[in-house]
Amino acid sequence: MNQVEKTREIRKQARVWMLERDIRSVDIQNALRLKSHSLVANTLAGRQNNRRVLGYLLEQGCPAEYLDLPTTMEGNK
Repeated sequence: MNQVEKTREIRKQARVWMLERDIRSVDIQNALRLKSHSLVANTLAGRQNNRRVLGYLLEQGCPAEYLDLPTTMEGNK
């Protein structure tokens, strides 16, 4: 399994966590005042590592192990 596939599998847990708390990707988009939903979707899918999106999820209480944080953000665990 390559790194992108690994990240996608781990971030599925974050999406389940979001569902359990009734947090939608559009809620993240609105909270961060992003023009496009694709940045949130790509981050949740593991295709991107947007610091604002990942940081928002951490602030909301999402466990860091569900996010497979990039090494530059690992101090946020």
